[in-house]
Amino acid sequence: MRRLLLIVATLIAPMLTSACSVPGAAVAGVGVDKLGRLVGYLRVCHDSIHGATIYHDENDDLGSWTASDPVTQFAKWSLADPPSDWEAAPPLGELQPGIDYTLYGWTSDNSWSANSVTFTLAELATVEPGRVVYWAGDNDASGDVNVVVSEVDFNRDACEMVS
Repeated sequence: MRRLLLIVATLIAPMLTSACSVPGAAVAGVGVDKLGRLVGYLRVCHDSIHGATIYHDENDDLGSWTASDPVTQFAKWSLADPPSDWEAAPPLGELQPGIDYTLYGWTSDNSWSANSVTFTLAELATVEPGRVVYWAGDNDASGDVNVVVSEVDFNRDACEMVS
């Protein structure tokens, strides 16, 4: 009986953990403008994304933005001073050095998400305006890997990360 329970638990565990994530339809990126303020990017590969949020742990939203119309291809907006077609609620809080922040995209019904990007202020301090930082997968040697590319390259290549 004990062996049967172990086999059943082994078969069911992956199904339980995989059901918790929202499937990816897009890729989130981050950069800076000419004044050094944060810029959010979304490259939607299929379907749509409704907004984006920055956090540094599971319970700490430091800013959340909702697009007036769902994003279906590409979006770029100032996280510090969003344009009128993006509502900030809450607006971007103060980010601190030495902390890993994550920007991810979402839909209001949790049907789709954008692959998130984790970054630090030190990493963004080296990024030129018009460049996009996004997660490019796992590197066996060092773990997660971000790439820094032009907006054109982000639009062209980011969907390779979405299955």
